[in-house]
Amino acid sequence: MSLKYFLKLLLFSGFLSIFNSCQPTNEKLTSLILIRHAEKMIASSNDPQLSTKGWQRANELVHIFEAVDIDAVYASPYRRAIDTARPLATAKQLEILQYDPNKLVSFAQEILKIHQGETVVIIGHSNTTPQLTNALAGTEYSDLEETEYDWLYFVEMSPEGIPNVKKLQIQM
Repeated sequence: MSLKYFLKLLLFSGFLSIFNSCQPTNEKLTSLILIRHAEKMIASSNDPQLSTKGWQRANELVHIFEAVDIDAVYASPYRRAIDTARPLATAKQLEILQYDPNKLVSFAQEILKIHQGETVVIIGHSNTTPQLTNALAGTEYSDLEETEYDWLYFVEMSPEGIPNVKKLQIQM
């Protein structure tokens, strides 16, 4: 990952933590960080493992979000998503919660209700990550290309339900 992108993400993460901690308890933003799973092995299996580069990216998430208080980590039930979430969840001492990637609209509603005022990381796929962002914020992001693993979506939801979305590219 380039230093420029790392610093940009670190600055954003720090701002997010500071801003959220300055809000009155019942007025905190809900912060959702949506990430596509890391690079997978090329295989004929429907549930491939992470590649060596994928494991490096998954472990890098620990450093990227080191200064961010994370309340929950979700992953789809596929191995590549769970393995991407594992290092971060372990570092934050959190259980990896699973969601059904075929029910994104109801999952979006559930996340906003259950995790109001919290910071949540959600690991998905090239199609489900932008689709979930769209379900949460009313945006129109298209699916990621099969070779794109370096985009993060930040959805901040105000207590009034007003979304603010940022899409950030982190290259390794």
